[in-house]
Formats: sequence, structure tokens, C-alpha cells
Amino acid sequence: MALSKRDWNNIIIFSVLAMLLLFFFIPQQLMEQQQSPKAQQQLVTADEPLLQLQFESTSLQQAGTEWRFQPALTESSLSPAQLAQYWQQMQLPAPLTKKQEAKVELGSQPLRRVVLLLAGAQAPQHWWLFQQQQQFYLQRQGMAAIYPLTAEQADQLMPAELNQVVE
Repeated sequence: MALSKRDWNNIIIFSVLAMLLLFFFIPQQLMEQQQSPKAQQQLVTADEPLLQLQFESTSLQQAGTEWRFQPALTESSLSPAQLAQYWQQMQLPAPLTKKQEAKVELGSQPLRRVVLLLAGAQAPQHWWLFQQQQQFYLQRQGMAAIYPLTAEQADQLMPAELNQVVE
């Protein structure tokens, strides 16, 4: 059973269409899936428990089962245990997509900074808080992901009174 010229043309046309689909559209779909926002993730995981938070003016340290500020804060309504618990339970929102990131201009200087020391981690994590108009953004140093935060979340993670440099 021999194929006619018309049948061979049809086979070639469908083969080319299949190759286009295979080499162009499928990788494009995979790239879009990889760039889509990921589910929420925990800021501090159970694998690497929080040991210390270093702010501009003080640090939050664990002493046994208690949390304390070192040096101690005077006239502060902040609870060390609540602040530590908030960091340990904080669920980061999905990071900004590439399109959203293009619209955001983070300044060269972060509004607030904190250094996390985690048990089992080889190096400390440096987190920066940026503000653009009324929106806050959290970013880990050396990482591309930018996480949008509400003003309430930003103040709970990095209270302004802990980031005032004492002179």
C-alpha cells in the first residue's frame, strides 16, 4: 500500500505541527507554570528553629525557654515571646510575579533590616523591609523573591522601635 503525494503532504504538515507544539508551546507552558506564584511558605521552618533576631538597636535571644531583648528595652510594650512566636509562625505570601516585580522599585536602602540566626543554618539570613507608597515588601538578601506585606504584618515582623539606632 503506497502513499500518494497528497498523503505524504498531510503527514509532513501534521508532523511539523506536532514538532511546533512539542518544541515551542510546551516549554512555554512549563516556564509559565514555574513563574506562577508558589503557595505560601513558612518564614522559619521547624527544621531550623529560630535562635536569635538581630535588629538595629537590640537583638531578641532565646535563653532556655524564655525570649529576651539584649540589651533590655526600657519603656517598651513589646513582648519578646510574642515577637519570636510571630516570626516562627509567619506564613510568607506568594512572591511577586515577574510582571509585578517590574512595577515595583525598591530603593537601595531598606526601611528596616533584621538578621535571623537559625539552628542548623550555616549562615545567618538577612531580611530587608522596603516600602513603596503604602505597600511593604520583604526580601531576603541574595534572593530574587519579593514578598508583599501589609502594614500590620510589616510592623509585627520588624517593629519600628527595634530598628531605631541608639546613639
